[in-house]
Amino acid sequence: MLIKEHFGDPGVLTRQFPYMKSTYLWKNDDFIITAKALANPNSKYHELERQAVGLHQAGSWRLAGEYWLIAAGWRRNMMDAGNEQHVKALQFVLRHVEYNRALAEWKKKKLSRNAMPYPDQFGLPEE
Repeated sequence: MLIKEHFGDPGVLTRQFPYMKSTYLWKNDDFIITAKALANPNSKYHELERQAVGLHQAGSWRLAGEYWLIAAGWRRNMMDAGNEQHVKALQFVLRHVEYNRALAEWKKKKLSRNAMPYPDQFGLPEE
């Protein structure tokens, strides 16, 4: 998604770091590179979620939704499906994806304030 959009092949970006193995976990389309993520790959989805929150607060809802979706993919790939907390966390992230998509659509269509989606419609707490 974002790496393809800005760099083409994700391998182009990962080849810039000589210490990276070809099997390194984030060598794919779903990774957003930050200095923090490079320093600590275990925090990858938490960092994506923080970035998504910042984009949401800035009103970049389409992009925030993409970050949330990427974070959901990372969570799903790394979680223990039998752990109820992990499942709840994944559901929480996916609700953010839907909420931000709805906000982006609302903004794109220039609908009235009455048509604006609200967090509680997606099972999210008020902001």
